[in-house]
Amino acid sequence: MSDTKRVILWTAPRCVSTAFERCMMNLKNLKAIHEPYSLPYYFGNERLSKRYISEDAIPAATYNSVGQLLQKEYDGVDCVFSKDMAYYVKGRFGIFLEDGFKDFQHTFLIRNPEKAVYSLYKASINPKLTGWDYFDPEEAGFLQLFELYNFVKKHVNPSPVVLDADDLLEAPDEIMQSYCEAIGVDHEPGMTRWEPGPVDEWDVWAGWHENVLKSSGFQRTPGKKEASNCKAACKEEVPDDVARVIKQSMSGYEAMYAQRLLPKSTAKELIS
Repeated sequence: MSDTKRVILWTAPRCVSTAFERCMMNLKNLKAIHEPYSLPYYFGNERLSKRYISEDAIPAATYNSVGQLLQKEYDGVDCVFSKDMAYYVKGRFGIFLEDGFKDFQHTFLIRNPEKAVYSLYKASINPKLTGWDYFDPEEAGFLQLFELYNFVKKHVNPSPVVLDADDLLEAPDEIMQSYCEAIGVDHEPGMTRWEPGPVDEWDVWAGWHENVLKSSGFQRTPGKKEASNCKAACKEEVPDDVARVIKQSMSGYEAMYAQRLLPKSTAKELIS
């Protein structure tokens, strides 16, 4: 039986997840796999999205092949870590009950939908940056993320790790230390800093990760007040379908937020 730890971070778009992945890449003997389920979702014969329907399908991009990639043994690797979107596996959660996934840890990263969905909307109508020219509500991803979270709670782990992006940006070192402890890997001091520059594995989604590639660490936000500012902007600027998705996403987000892993300093304050 392999001693390799296998961890998936499930999230929705614009939740600071790529910066989180870049941070994890600083750990020794860790193999990072970037959004592997995006390939069958968008480009495989089994594809669930019509966004790239005009492009020829890639026969090798299957859900089964991704499973094999995640379960593969890698020389010198102590932890296989994958960051992926829950909406890519909509309707296919049962694969995570198969024997090959039985030792996987499923963890979750959330962000206030008033920020995340608004950011996705803006990026989705910016073809010069992302190559996309329309917003698809299915890609907001929060409904599927909450559904997968409940599936994992019921069938795999009753208390999966949940992180919130605001906590991560406010206290990155504390959150990363707590996360590493939770998944059973050694925390590296300074892992929240990195050298700016390209990451070859991310080329397929060029444009979406521009901020991370130019950064050297987590970019702290003004904090909770940003949500109210975004809420006001959404009311003024976004189409009805975007506002509707934000509203539909809030209950699941709030339920997961209540179960989130707190920064150590905050947890101590609550205890005292």
